[in-house]
Formats: sequence, C-alpha cells, structure tokens
Amino acid sequence: MADLLLEGVSLAGISRCHLRRSLRAKRIRIELRPDRSLLIVVPSGIREDQWLAFVLSKRQWIERNLQKSALQLSGRQTGTPAFPSTIDLLCRQQQYNINQHTGTQNRAMLVAETLNLFCKNPSEKQLFQNLRCWLMTQAREEFSARLGGISKATGLEWNRLSIRGQKTRWGSCSVQGNLSLNFKMLFLPSDLVDHVLLHELVHTLEMNHSHRFWALMKKFDPKFNQHRAELRKAGQLLPGWTVNL
Repeated sequence: MADLLLEGVSLAGISRCHLRRSLRAKRIRIELRPDRSLLIVVPSGIREDQWLAFVLSKRQWIERNLQKSALQLSGRQTGTPAFPSTIDLLCRQQQYNINQHTGTQNRAMLVAETLNLFCKNPSEKQLFQNLRCWLMTQAREEFSARLGGISKATGLEWNRLSIRGQKTRWGSCSVQGNLSLNFKMLFLPSDLVDHVLLHELVHTLEMNHSHRFWALMKKFDPKFNQHRAELRKAGQLLPGWTVNL
C-alpha cells in the first residue's frame, strides 16, 4: 500500500511525514524511520482531526526518539551504540519507555508502557543482558501465538520451538520439524514476521526451496513476493544498539 506524502504536516526535527491507511491496523500508530521521516498508520474510519490529534499528543515521544536516533548514530560512528531509553516492538505495535534501577537481582518488569530493568551491579553490559532475556521471553509468547494461528489456518504443524539471536537468519526448521526463530523479529512489522513463520512451517513439508515449496508459499501468502522482497531489507529496521544483544 503506497504512503501519502503529507506536505501540510510539519514537526520539528522531522524531515517529512507520510500517511498510510490500513485495513489491518486496529489503532493509530507512528513510526520514526531512519531518515528522520515519520510514518503515520491509520485504521479505516479514522478522521483526519483524530489522527492529527494523536500525532500531536506524541510530540514528546517523537522528540525523545529523535534524540535517541542521534545518539545511536553517534554510537555507530564511535563503535559504541548507546543503551536505549525507549524500545519499539513493531511486531506488536507497542512502544515502551525503559527505566533503569538497582535491585537485589537481575530482572525485567513491565508496568503499563514502561519496562523496568533491575540490576544487582548496574552496568551497560548487564542492562543489555536483562533486555535480551526479556525480549526472548516476549518473542516466545508472541511467536508461539502467531504460529498457532498460522498452523490452524494452513494445517501445517511443528514440533518444538526455540528462541535464539541468530546473526544472519530470521529462522530455521530442522528435519524433525523443530523451529528456531530470531527474537529480533520483534522489531519487524507483523506481516513480515508472519511471512517468516509461514516460511519455516512450509519447510516442515518441503525442506528445500523447490517449486513445490514456493507454490505452497504462494498458496498461503498471496503477497509472498512482496514480503520476500521487503524481508531482504528488513535488517535496516533493527535499532543500532541491537548489535549488543
């Protein structure tokens, strides 16, 4: 679906604004892109004054993330990506603030829209470890639920699921039907996540990329060519600090 360039909407620090109306979206959401442009995703039936009011109410979030983006860019230039102050899970369309605490044990606790990270001996390394553990738990819950839905719709079944942090793969499937999925897919849009999950489930029938494999992909995902092309560039959606996870 093409985005509409909004010439009349301007926010400090934003290079340009794009509007995307979505039949699948359940609520208004905004996404700050690497080029400092803002994508506004609007469900059907939402009036212009409603989504404009929503965007304006998110000024502080936009300013924080613009600052974070600048810090991450500085970090990439110096080789030391900064620990994030916010985290955006596109797969869930959820945005969280991150608070750091000293505690009696290393753990993470989500309260409303704030992720609280507790460290016995606070350090950036330990904060990243706590964040990784929390993300892996969230990924298992999210991907298990999505696999269940896709399995019910397609009749494809799997054996066991493991969550990892692969460097070069989003997922894999063994000959026993065991799936291994990358927790960093939480940072991808939900349609690309479902595309990867379907890909691995189809491998439970076809272990190679044969004509039959691609025929099954097209059968279950009519937009698989589009999703496949988008997935090739999906690594660009990962925040720079994820290299530390």
